[in-house]
Amino acid sequence: MKARTSKGSRTPEAELRQINAFLDAIVENIPDMVFVKDARTLRYERFNRAGELLLDRSREELLGKTDRDCYPKDQAKAFRKGDLEALQTGKLVDIPEEPILTRNGIRWLRTKKVPVLGDQGEPRYLLGISEDITARKNATERARALQRELAALVTNARDAIISWDLNGLIVSWNPAAEAVYGKPAEHAIGTPVESLVPVAFRTSFRAAQKKVQNGMQLAPMVVRRLREDCEIEVEESLFLIRDESGRPLRLASMARDLTELARLKHAAEVLAGSDHVPPGSGGELTHSSRMREVLKIADAVAEDDRATVVLLGETGVGKGWLAHRIHAKSARGKGPFLEVNCASLGPQLIESELFGHERGAFTGAVQQKRGLVEAAAGGTLFLDEVGELPLEVQARLLTFMDRQTFRRVGGTCPLKADARILAATNQNLMRAVTAGRFREDLYYRLSVFPIEVPPLRERREDIPALAGRLLEGLQRRDGQKIQSLPNDVVTLLQRHGWPGNVRELRNVLERALILSRNRSIGIEHLPVDMRTHASEVSGSPISLCEAERLHIGRVLDSVDGNRSRAAKLLGISRSTLKRKMTLWRRKDSGFTSHRPSAASPKSRKLRST
Repeated sequence: MKARTSKGSRTPEAELRQINAFLDAIVENIPDMVFVKDARTLRYERFNRAGELLLDRSREELLGKTDRDCYPKDQAKAFRKGDLEALQTGKLVDIPEEPILTRNGIRWLRTKKVPVLGDQGEPRYLLGISEDITARKNATERARALQRELAALVTNARDAIISWDLNGLIVSWNPAAEAVYGKPAEHAIGTPVESLVPVAFRTSFRAAQKKVQNGMQLAPMVVRRLREDCEIEVEESLFLIRDESGRPLRLASMARDLTELARLKHAAEVLAGSDHVPPGSGGELTHSSRMREVLKIADAVAEDDRATVVLLGETGVGKGWLAHRIHAKSARGKGPFLEVNCASLGPQLIESELFGHERGAFTGAVQQKRGLVEAAAGGTLFLDEVGELPLEVQARLLTFMDRQTFRRVGGTCPLKADARILAATNQNLMRAVTAGRFREDLYYRLSVFPIEVPPLRERREDIPALAGRLLEGLQRRDGQKIQSLPNDVVTLLQRHGWPGNVRELRNVLERALILSRNRSIGIEHLPVDMRTHASEVSGSPISLCEAERLHIGRVLDSVDGNRSRAAKLLGISRSTLKRKMTLWRRKDSGFTSHRPSAASPKSRKLRST
């Protein structure tokens, strides 16, 4: 007897159709791509709506096709490999990410593939579900790129950047921190950050940390820090690092070593010597038409803050002062002005002084050091006695001037620095080029705008005002009462030949100021050779003693201060010469030969005897 179903009941076939319709609706509307392949031919048999949208292809274009029909050969080969792995193992295969070429470009998918078995356990279909992770992948790539950029910035930063956890233990330490604090990262990470702070400043350091943790933004502060066993001065900024939820995670510091900047400035001053008259000393006061023309040209070229200028003239004419003036009147006037005397150091030292060096670049290079080119960025670098630069350094200087790029000694990474180059020389550079001592290409690069500064003997009308300002500057420096020069002294100064130019004038005034002992400067305080003109000024002849002193001074100059040779030429014994010089020293607290020279070591020795 045939079984009947009760009213309202359904047959198993109807139940199955309802379940399949329900499952079809789910598959059709889920956001992930669902596809089915025939296990034998690996042809697509089904695609849902998400698959159409993701691949930007209709089902009619895909059904009955294989991956080879739809994708490039290499990509189709990769897809087939995953299919076979699932069919052969009979297990689910999870492919975390794979690219797929669509009409809208590359999409990144996370795909899971699993075989569907038949009644006999054989694979009949391959079921795949793909999640579109393109947005997540791109976001991850952007985050990774940002991390790489930040890591590169921290690694190559000039400032020391360190961070520490809320317990005060250092967790990160960039290469610049190694140079500033004098210890490698492996010795610093894990140690208390307060080990970098002198004991006397730790209370204020803790207070600053607390303010930053409470959300305050502190302005950069000049503070004291420890480097090995010595204290240094740094400009430091403290800031807070938060986690994703906004809670404090770490504290960090960016510190710039002011000690190094001060060292560079001091080194520049020492290396530069005293070839210039500092601004404000009166060098800008001129009654000479020739000097007025020089200043007019210098002021005009100052407006182009990239023009290369070479200052020509004898030693001591004020080339350094003119370089200061060009810098001050240019758009770079608020930037640094650094100078170096190229004749004062050997090839390796001048190269390191100009371009800096990396740690270990040569014996004694115990830490990284910035050079003057780098320190002068945004300002001006003045190269005095540029004709004395070694040829190998000339090549590096030319590269920097052309490209504004350089490498530190021992370094491989190219660096940039926007520094204007001003140069000066007392040589004939064209002769140096002919002799092979100076590069021709560098000569023409430097000679874009040559300015020749006339010697002091060719602008004697400037001497009264210039001497007055120099004397005023010396008196202010020593805290003395300001006094002017008597007319007879000024007249003698104007009659002198000044082989040492402005530098010699300054030295003569400084000596006269010392000998006058805060009294009015007189003719007797000037060097002996200048006093020979005193009779012409005062109308009275000089004494026999003064004439003898003048003659001995000239003889000493002719033998470069050698007393034994001078005594032989004078026809007296060395002891007699020494006795006369001692007598003169007691009389006026100094002996000056006929031609004083600030640059001659033997002359300095002679004045000190």
